[in-house]
Amino acid sequence: ALLERGIINMVYTPDEAEHVVMESDHPYKNRANDMKPLELPGHESMLVWFDPQTKTEQNWDYLTFWHDEGKAAHYGEKMYSGGRNGSSKNWPTFDNPLHIPAGKCTVGFVSSRYSGNDWGWRLTAASASEHAKQRTSTAVKAVLGLAKEKGHTACVALLEEAMNKAHEE
Repeated sequence: ALLERGIINMVYTPDEAEHVVMESDHPYKNRANDMKPLELPGHESMLVWFDPQTKTEQNWDYLTFWHDEGKAAHYGEKMYSGGRNGSSKNWPTFDNPLHIPAGKCTVGFVSSRYSGNDWGWRLTAASASEHAKQRTSTAVKAVLGLAKEKGHTACVALLEEAMNKAHEE
């Protein structure tokens, strides 16, 4: 049922995962009304952000991060949506992620019957330490690119060595 209507892909690593990826069909289908657990085993909180390609019809096709399947309370905004045809959007980003003060929640995805669809959504949930590592890695890669562009071969060698050591740990 999930493959046919909405949430199609979850990538978990066993035991204490540092990050999880969940996404819709691309493009997503109409008439979705799906609930799926999102869990970061071994963690008491998580940060959630969306792929920059994420687009849905604003206010009609949306995600909600529920505390549980009872849907009595939610984390963040009640509806995350938008971006289709340049519409306003409120998706959490890598630079401004949604903080969920729990290691587990329920993701609800709703799409209307007749609305226009778009690319859909892809989210990443990660521990704060994993998010920090990814931020650092992104910054180091940017500096490495600049050092290469400017021809600073000694800096390039040091940065590449540091990145290799970080990947080994």
